[in-house]
Amino acid sequence: MKKFDFIFFLLFITTCSYSQDPCLGIPTVIYAGKIYNTVQIGGQCWLKENLDVGTMINGLDTAGNNDIIEKYCYNDDTANCTTYGGLYQWDEAMQYLIIAGTQGICPTSWHIPSYAEYQTLQTAVSNDGNALKAIGQGTGDGAGTNTSGFSALLAGYRNYDGNFYSFSLGFNTFFWSSTEIDAKYANYVSLYNGVSNFYFYYSYKVDGFSVRCLKDASTGINDHLINTLPKSFDLSQNFPNPFNPSTTISFTLPERTNVTLSIYNQLGEKVAVLLNGEKEAGIHSMEWNASKFVSGVYFYELKADKFTSVKKLMLVK
Repeated sequence: MKKFDFIFFLLFITTCSYSQDPCLGIPTVIYAGKIYNTVQIGGQCWLKENLDVGTMINGLDTAGNNDIIEKYCYNDDTANCTTYGGLYQWDEAMQYLIIAGTQGICPTSWHIPSYAEYQTLQTAVSNDGNALKAIGQGTGDGAGTNTSGFSALLAGYRNYDGNFYSFSLGFNTFFWSSTEIDAKYANYVSLYNGVSNFYFYYSYKVDGFSVRCLKDASTGINDHLINTLPKSFDLSQNFPNPFNPSTTISFTLPERTNVTLSIYNQLGEKVAVLLNGEKEAGIHSMEWNASKFVSGVYFYELKADKFTSVKKLMLVK
């Protein structure tokens, strides 16, 4: 094979392996009021961004087993959650289960990757951590190329002692796996600033690491058609909640229908109508800006021709 042809062949193989295409039939996922992109890497479908869901707690606090998903934002700054995603203790991310591959805080039909699934990702990128890093992340031998489309950010971490060490943001990132070592430790995957390696190790479950979600295994060749449209009516919990002054309400429609989305106060009085009209089948989101309303508990109602649901939300000023 001629040298030029061989180089072209290598470029062709690389392009095929790292298409950076979204997952078939699932280009985006709307979860807790936020839109996540997807990327197909080999036989795996990944969310392209770190998960950012839940209510921020102070770095010195410990997440609790309650009805609230609790996250850390690097340096206790919400802007870092917006850019880099939340940081989670392992138990909180797993929602207090210890089964590898559990959904945890990921969207429905997605899960926290196991140690073995991260190994599959490692093989798909030929153990090249730079292929996972976003452009502009890392320097020198560790400069990100993002040829996989994974778009990893060097998001830093929250240490088990509650501190956010100043050197970690932009220097390293840690992704929890759902594989437990024992009562204190769980496996993670890490990437670093100046090297291209892809590291596996384990750490204290009380550390605060990033979470990246992986699509559940396919059940058939036509799964992408099934996932194109919602199967049923559904009204999601608003996010964030509690909120001030704006929150997002998401809902799904399995068919084109007339729909009304209304807000009520504790007296049952309608105080706002966010939507009143016909909507196509699909996933929809509406924002409520409550800057003109007083703090307190409110209710939101989604009413369609074949469906009615009411949920509670809380405005805290």
